[in-house]
Amino acid sequence: MEARLVDTNVMLAASAIHRDLLSLDDNGAEPPEPQLREIAYNALRAFEESERYLVLDEEQTIAEEYGRNMSYNEAMRDQEYGLQVVQEKIQRCQVNWVTIDVVEGNGERIAVLCPELEPLVHDREDRKWIAAGLAHHVLHEVAAPIMYAAEFDWYHLESQTSILGIEFERLLPDSWYEEKFARDA
Repeated sequence: MEARLVDTNVMLAASAIHRDLLSLDDNGAEPPEPQLREIAYNALRAFEESERYLVLDEEQTIAEEYGRNMSYNEAMRDQEYGLQVVQEKIQRCQVNWVTIDVVEGNGERIAVLCPELEPLVHDREDRKWIAAGLAHHVLHEVAAPIMYAAEFDWYHLESQTSILGIEFERLLPDSWYEEKFARDA
């Protein structure tokens, strides 16, 4: 069964496609360009309509991140589109649940990674995605790529983590990441 981890940036960009109904802080949805948001929206829509499974962790760290970033939308009188996709996958029993190790401290819940990966994943919030991807690979013997849009950290990590069974599905044109890399280097 084919599965994906869907990074929050995809959910935010796809939800931000309808600016007039947007309850999200527009600055939090990346990329800001409408045509690139449309790419994220179309990819999430195709994922929603597919038979592919969504990967979530039993510890709820991914669901908590989704919830922190996408609240109830008063204008739509419904959840942001990204959360609607999560609910749809849950209702259709298209979720692969995985178990990850999590440590708690200072009010944070952080996924535990093996010593080889910890120095590569600088953003502690990103560790849950890597841990869930590895757990999925072990449990199902197949990778569940991390689908991402305007997340430069994933672009940077792609070449470093591929040997460990972590795969990525990059949504934006390569030129977007290359330009961002050149600016930030």
